[in-house]
Amino acid sequence: MADNGGYQMNRRLGVAAVLVATTGMGLSGLLTRGATRVDFFGSELVGGESIGAFMTVGRMVMGLALFLVLLLATRKAGLFRRTRLTPAIALGGLLSGISFAFYMVAALLTTLANAVFLIYTGPLFCTVLARVFRKEPISRFQGACLAAVFAGMLLTSGLVGFDETGLVLGAGAAATDAYPHQALGNALGLLSGVFYGVSLFCNGYRKDCDSTVRGVWNFLFATVGSLAVAVAMTGAWPLGDVALSPVNGAFAVALWVICGPVGMGFLLVAGRNLPAVEYATISYWECVVSLAASALVFAEPLSAATLAGGALIIAGGALPALGALRPGTQAAADTAPEEAPASDLDLEPDFRGV
Repeated sequence: MADNGGYQMNRRLGVAAVLVATTGMGLSGLLTRGATRVDFFGSELVGGESIGAFMTVGRMVMGLALFLVLLLATRKAGLFRRTRLTPAIALGGLLSGISFAFYMVAALLTTLANAVFLIYTGPLFCTVLARVFRKEPISRFQGACLAAVFAGMLLTSGLVGFDETGLVLGAGAAATDAYPHQALGNALGLLSGVFYGVSLFCNGYRKDCDSTVRGVWNFLFATVGSLAVAVAMTGAWPLGDVALSPVNGAFAVALWVICGPVGMGFLLVAGRNLPAVEYATISYWECVVSLAASALVFAEPLSAATLAGGALIIAGGALPALGALRPGTQAAADTAPEEAPASDLDLEPDFRGV
């Protein structure tokens, strides 16, 4: 499918990239707990709740370092200087940093299932914004898949459940001994979803921008965004004595590498090569990975509603992926009518890129 600036989407590359990215990103909650808990299976945190946001800063800095190395290794420093910074590029990075800072704190305050499914309201916001502002089409099949993963999200997060009377709406925020601040954790998770969705929408612009160049800008602004959240949170949760054990340090490094340069780097590639609705649907694979970690490692119970929701997410995410990989799909996409050029949000025309 042709895109702005003459860039030709590679849907097979996009599908592969989003699956790699979401598998790594699905482990972020588990790795964050390992990096911040005094006892891996306990609830006491090293330095307090805001430590989760500071871990996000390390994750973004690691991603920035990798993309700077790639920029120099591929001799694209000149291209970086010639590519003008645009509002969409800056906002995409800034909002993603804010989103993941909220998410990683939420993963400490509520269940991993709730945290990941609440951040994954983001692709839904992204798809709606793309439909309204970019007029991206949604076929009946794609709409059905998106509806399936949305229903799965509601079921597995506990927002909707079953009892003897049938389908019921659940608060999903009752405090427990393990998660006394679960309501706050769910609220931060939902905020992370809002910021994530707008970030994904911004990343849909300026697809003519080189991936390495965009990666540098993305991680630079994501570092700024996550640091701003971390500093702000210390007002409510002062950062105490941070004494990371060797185990905490090992988990932190794994978090920064797997969920920084690997996960978010592949997200950029996926966002450049997939329409928003396909990206949104397939990316729910992260929820399945996080849910598996929640059940297998932390023994969080899986209800009938959770199992039903997981099945909907797998079906809704896998079918578009398999469809994109069918022989002839790429050729059909290549001959599709060209889309209208994106307006880059029509913000500050002097900052439009080359």
